[in-house]
Amino acid sequence: MTLEDLLYNRLTSDESLSAKLTTYGDKSAVFYQTAPDDTATGWDQRNQYPRIDYIIDYIKNPERKTSGVLTMNILCSSDGITPEEIEPIARNLLCGVFFIPDKTPYCVAWNRSDVFNVKTGDGLIIGITVTFDVYAFPQQETTDPDPVLAINHFIAQTFPEMTVIGHTRNVGQSFAPTSENPAVYWRVESLNTQRETNTVVWLDGVLRGHVFADGEETTWLRCIADPLALNGEVTMLDDSPMFIRKLTIDNTSDMLSMGQIKLDVRFGLLRRFGSQYPMVKPYFTFKQEAKFNV
Repeated sequence: MTLEDLLYNRLTSDESLSAKLTTYGDKSAVFYQTAPDDTATGWDQRNQYPRIDYIIDYIKNPERKTSGVLTMNILCSSDGITPEEIEPIARNLLCGVFFIPDKTPYCVAWNRSDVFNVKTGDGLIIGITVTFDVYAFPQQETTDPDPVLAINHFIAQTFPEMTVIGHTRNVGQSFAPTSENPAVYWRVESLNTQRETNTVVWLDGVLRGHVFADGEETTWLRCIADPLALNGEVTMLDDSPMFIRKLTIDNTSDMLSMGQIKLDVRFGLLRRFGSQYPMVKPYFTFKQEAKFNV
């Protein structure tokens, strides 16, 4: 499924929202891009309102690969249910929810809501345009030794109730983090060579952690920070250490764009030298010892 399909399923599966919308073809009047013409036979008793239409504009982001803007229009007639009754329900259904259409999760965050009205031949149409920011959370795990793979494994082992985005399997096509079952996402902000030796290349890196806990982020940030600070290192999957050189927690940092955790780490890439002159076929010579009679 596409992200557009998952948003549609989310909006049409909620009974409280469906109860306030008209129907088209026995389904809630939620449409991608544009609604059918007013002469279409699918409208419930020719009643076209209240209804919702939405569209996603994708934007290329070098760091997050993709992001975008979701625009949702809520349209109502002036003599029926008001858009102010529908907007909070629709907004709460989407905000803070992770949608996973393929391999890349997306999260939707409310930006603003603007009221408008339009005069038509059928009367005055009032509505609200709700704008959401769409954030992509692409896969960050690569090949070992991988700092993101190591920290993801550490968090998953330490906090089994936490969803590690990009690492935890079988999370479905959408999920909403809660205070009991939060979510965390780790990404590499930068990597640079610190020094080189004959056996290892040392790399310094900066990791960013995004924690989502439905308002309880401060508590979970402390829960994550304590074992990291006490251990001082994370064991990578090749059994080499990734040293934590500095740990910074910023509760004021945006969880979606920046992340509240900053880890300065150092880890090594081992040089594995091959033999230049491998022994193809061994040869052995035996020398018999002389025996003397005394």
